Amino acid sequence: MKDSILVAVSDSRPAFRAAEVAIDYARRLSASLRVVTVREQGALDKHPGAIDAAALARHADLAAQAALNHVKALAVAAGVDVSFSQRAGRVAAEILAEAREVGASLIVVALVDRPGNATPYIGSHTLRVLEFSAVPVMVVPLQGAS
Repeated sequence: MKDSILVAVSDSRPAFRAAEVAIDYARRLSASLRVVTVREQGALDKHPGAIDAAALARHADLAAQAALNHVKALAVAAGVDVSFSQRAGRVAAEILAEAREVGASLIVVALVDRPGNATPYIGSHTLRVLEFSAVPVMVVPLQGAS
């Protein structure tokens, strides 16, 4: 059975850096790549009154699709077998569920850049993935991105 690498992405520079690293590992290991985006449970509730919820949901879906399309182009250019999943719920729980469902042998996530923080910071979603994952987790920093 072919190894599978799972990378969690969003429409962000750190996530794309993590995807680049995951694609490189998948290419080197002749592994397949599974790309997952997760719409955070309650994320749309954080902007009450900003715009209507349906428009905000459409925007979130478009951003997720744009991220998937970007990573797909990178993976295809590298000759990596790639598939995709869009999920909604608690971010860490959905990433871990996706990893179990596809039999991932590695999970790749981004270390999110937190402007203003002088010390390295791992977010709560990443901490939960690290704590509860049954497979190795690679946390990719933005440093070294071109």
